[in-house]
Amino acid sequence: MSRPLAAAAALALAACAAPQPVRVTAAPPPPDPKAVARATQAAADQVRRCYAAPRVGREGRQIVTRLLVRLKPDGTLAGPPELLEQYGITPRNRIFASVMAAAAADAVERCTPLNLPAELYQRGWDAFELTFAPPASA
Repeated sequence: MSRPLAAAAALALAACAAPQPVRVTAAPPPPDPKAVARATQAAADQVRRCYAAPRVGREGRQIVTRLLVRLKPDGTLAGPPELLEQYGITPRNRIFASVMAAAAADAVERCTPLNLPAELYQRGWDAFELTFAPPASA
């Protein structure tokens, strides 16, 4: 390697290795757990009004569905509700599991945008879980 080319390469490498100023910003404090609980309850109350119980037998209504809901700051969905788990499933009601999950997800989608406190989003809160447990005697 020629001497001028070697010097240029050394300068380029030195520039890459030179320390760069790092900008540090403070993370917002986490949201207040009580405020999150109130907001989650408010979301559940809103979604409950949009829930349309599917026509399934008593066995099907024993299935409990838990969803993860992610929202944008304007209360609209950031993506489809995600099925986390279902329990209460037996060999007799297994055929209703997907219907019960779809009914829960549909309720969330029908009710958005949800009216929730915007200040929680500024503190990193944008996801919560909702549990759907239809009354077995309905």
